[in-house]
Amino acid sequence: MLRMARVALVACVVSVSALADPYPLYGFGPRAAAMGGAMTAEASDYTASFYNPALLTRRPELNFGFSVQFHRLVPEITSKDLSKPIDCAQCIPADNVGTSTGFVFPLAGKVKNRVAIGVGLYLPTSVFVRVNAPDAAQPYWYRYNGNLERFVLHLAAGIKITDWLSVGPGVSVLANLQGKVGGGGGATARVDLFSRNVKVKELDASLTTRVAPTFGVLVTPLKQLRLGATYRSEIMLPVTIPAVVDLEGIGTLLLSVNAMSHYSPHQVSFGAAWDVMDELTLTLDGEYQHWSAAPSPYVSLTVDLAGPTLAALGIDKALDLNSPATPPGFVNTLGLRLGGEYRVSDRFSARAGGYYRPTPVPLQNVANSNLLDGNAVGLATGIGFNFPDPLEIFAHPIQIDLAAQVTFILPREATKPRFDTMPSYSYSARVFGGTAMIRYDF
Repeated sequence: MLRMARVALVACVVSVSALADPYPLYGFGPRAAAMGGAMTAEASDYTASFYNPALLTRRPELNFGFSVQFHRLVPEITSKDLSKPIDCAQCIPADNVGTSTGFVFPLAGKVKNRVAIGVGLYLPTSVFVRVNAPDAAQPYWYRYNGNLERFVLHLAAGIKITDWLSVGPGVSVLANLQGKVGGGGGATARVDLFSRNVKVKELDASLTTRVAPTFGVLVTPLKQLRLGATYRSEIMLPVTIPAVVDLEGIGTLLLSVNAMSHYSPHQVSFGAAWDVMDELTLTLDGEYQHWSAAPSPYVSLTVDLAGPTLAALGIDKALDLNSPATPPGFVNTLGLRLGGEYRVSDRFSARAGGYYRPTPVPLQNVANSNLLDGNAVGLATGIGFNFPDPLEIFAHPIQIDLAAQVTFILPREATKPRFDTMPSYSYSARVFGGTAMIRYDF
């Protein structure tokens, strides 16, 4: 019976590759990435579906784009006790490789130049969605271990109410694999221990969606000045993987593995874009993130063994187990982003930007918690250029955007209690990356 319980538990854990889309970390598209992500008042194409839907009305023509991105985290983790090695199985996240695409579709007729629809989509190249929640005894990068590997879709509309005021509602949609408790959901097995025969083996799970609203505002008090604000709601993927094993004549074993992954907090961004001159635009963003409501990223496990035979023996409750995850104690943050674009000519633009992103993760000076994260400083640069189609298939110029980034996760230390299996350690990291996009206005 205990062997069957272990087998069922392993099946659950294998089903979940135990733990914000990449846009908050790296930017949506090379132009945004190169300008430090300071796009709340400046996004000028389909990337506005994420940054500020109200900006969609700035594009009067149909706009389409496709981009690829690559980012690699290079960590430095050092034990403070040479006699205690660090279990670093999760210390080096997989490279982030993904593609993005999207379009802006301005409506015609009586609402011409007043209403536009925007769509932005991110798709990782390796998996559709990954849930990654390592054991609490293993250090892992809270923002980077698996949290970037998920399909995400941004749908939005921009509405120009007056020449100086636009608004934009939208939603973010995530994909999620979910098993359900009860009603035949999850994994179910019926076992005859006496004949050592498995009579029933079933699995019921579904690919579901999670939706979070977004709302943006754009105010243009002057022709050269734009002020924007965006609210993005909290979103996460709750993962429940139940397994029911009916041990005929003995009882029923219920296992439930639960986790909260891909968490993005409530966020409010304020931004300004100023056309200093016809050739130069400067942008500035501030972003508040409500991390204090974040759930634990660790797995919780429930084991319930019940039945008349076990009850008669008085051991039905003795084998039950409930290990709820402890809240992580995150703190709210206020970050800063800035960027600039210099348009050398109608064909070529140069861009640069940077940001400061404070960490919500408290010092890990406690046992059984090893979330790696730290205050981050990012620098970026990029270019944009366009050229006429040499094959003369397209009437308008083709736009190419390129960007390169480096993020420094500043050094931090975790001072562990003596009884903890993990030694005290220090850590930092650098994240290198780049993205390229092709865009076209029809």
